[in-house]
Amino acid sequence: MKVLEFARKVLFWTADFFKGGNIRRHLNEIAFIQTNYPNEKAKKIEWAYLRDLLEHSAETVPFYENLQGRVVLENFPVVDKAYIRDHFDLFKSKKYIDKKKHKVSTSGSTGNPFCIYHNKTKRERNTADTIYFAKKNGFEVGARLYYLRLWDKQYKKSGWLSWMQNIDMQSVDHLGDKEIAAWLNKFEKDSSTKSLLAYTSALQSIFKFLEAKKAKPLNTKVNSVIAIAEGLDDYVRNGVQKYFNAEIVSRYSNSENGIIAQQDIGKRKFEINWASYHVEILDLNHDVPAENGESGRIVITDLFNYCMPMVRYDTGDIGRMEMESDGSLVFSKIEGRKMDMFTNTKGEYVSSHIVHHILQFNGIDQFQFIEEENNDYIIKLKVSGDFNYENEEKLKNRYKEYFGEDANIMIEYVNDIPLLPSGKRKLVINKAIKNSNRTTEKVKESDLKTFN
Repeated sequence: MKVLEFARKVLFWTADFFKGGNIRRHLNEIAFIQTNYPNEKAKKIEWAYLRDLLEHSAETVPFYENLQGRVVLENFPVVDKAYIRDHFDLFKSKKYIDKKKHKVSTSGSTGNPFCIYHNKTKRERNTADTIYFAKKNGFEVGARLYYLRLWDKQYKKSGWLSWMQNIDMQSVDHLGDKEIAAWLNKFEKDSSTKSLLAYTSALQSIFKFLEAKKAKPLNTKVNSVIAIAEGLDDYVRNGVQKYFNAEIVSRYSNSENGIIAQQDIGKRKFEINWASYHVEILDLNHDVPAENGESGRIVITDLFNYCMPMVRYDTGDIGRMEMESDGSLVFSKIEGRKMDMFTNTKGEYVSSHIVHHILQFNGIDQFQFIEEENNDYIIKLKVSGDFNYENEEKLKNRYKEYFGEDANIMIEYVNDIPLLPSGKRKLVINKAIKNSNRTTEKVKESDLKTFN
């Protein structure tokens, strides 16, 4: 097994060498920038990439052509997924119209399809980013990777390619008790050097299954575990430690761009990928920088997508930056999407992370929180035989601490909470924010209540 892992690693880098060694060069540069940032040399490389991208955008992209001669980041408008989708052709670089490109599609949390094109260099940079951030958590090229995500047509690999890349694909849309039992059996018996990359909700389902079976920790070695696509909670952190005897980190990424930030082992803050993105935190409602230490919208400029430049792209996520002692900027918190946050009965914003407190109650297999208008909140629960219905009032009172004592909380028991087209399960639906004028009002940091 070890011989095959080494052979795959050698084959990968040999193939890269004969193709010009681009991935190796990207990887070395990423390592230099991330290790040395924010020293002057590392920052100069990033700013040179930013300058070149902005000039390219103004010269070749119809949407930005009126900015020629005014190529400063602040002059570029903030755009989001919906705007790019509605003005798609205006974001295509004229230089890449007839060049080979790779289409990336995502349904997102809204279910509305969105696609973007990547040029060859962007694809190579993403590969190097993946290798760099995976290695920081203990993964090496060629090692066995168990990958739990939605394996739809866009992402699903052929049998030959999955063998070559040593990837075990488990789709989250087929993850019932039978599938979990089979997956765990295979995972435990596998003696290879293995790592795990998974949706947080998939790991949660696995640990719920193990708890219900009163299972012992798995007798197997796991090199690294990375949670993707959804926020990482303490229930899953503890489950990884208990059942896999490993540490887990959270990765912040999206399909249209790539890896934006990732936690280091044992840390809760996120190292930002300055090597491949320029990152801003903007006010929640206006296109100006957020105040120092305040939460705001995460807005990124992708430094390597020349095919369809994404300049000042509003990811739809909320985060907070802070400066470390060495001068580097990190994400101290990533809240998730604004439309996935709550408002309490006073109209104050409340972090969606509070939903994970529901796991303190036994027998809950799935859950979903819905905020209606007029201070009405619905908590949908799929429960097992271990659930104590007498805890319903305790559960309501627990969440009145966050929503307000005058909140109207209703518990609704369901047979299942359907997956989104992306394979994720939407934990929060906020109809009140969507229909409220508060979406256009100024939101102060004092209005944003966070509970850890």
